[in-house]
Amino acid sequence: MCTVLYCTVLYCTVLYCTVLYCTALYCTVLYCTVLYCIALYCTALYCNVLYCTVLHCTVLYCTLLYCTVLHCIVLYCTVLYCIALYCTVLYCTVLYCIALYCTVLYCIAMYCTVMYCIALYCTVLYCIVLHCTVLYCSVLYCTALHCTVLYCILL
Repeated sequence: MCTVLYCTVLYCTVLYCTVLYCTALYCTVLYCTVLYCIALYCTALYCNVLYCTVLHCTVLYCTLLYCTVLHCIVLYCTVLYCIALYCTVLYCTVLYCIALYCTVLYCIAMYCTVMYCIALYCTVLYCIVLHCTVLYCSVLYCTALHCTVLYCILL
């Protein structure tokens, strides 16, 4: 009976130890599997969040860079256009003023030349008329005097 009892205790002990070992092994494997799944999930979540954050920051940076470059290009073209327009307007204004000044100067010179020629013509004409009048009067006076003298002599 002792042997049966011993065998039963031994069997129960082995069975108990086996169940305890299997339970511990099952719990360890379950714990490690859960821990592995949690670590895997957290790693995937971290990588996903990191990827989305990097993607968001990259898109934001590229958009900001694109907008900044576009703004600079538009600003550069606007400034270039304004400078070209200002230079063109300034050049045309200066050219217009020079042309206007030269035209006015030419008109004044032509007016003065015409006035000088008219004055010279009038002076020459006046002198010719005066000379002819004096000559005519002198000839008339001399003729009248000569005729008077001649008439007096003949009489």
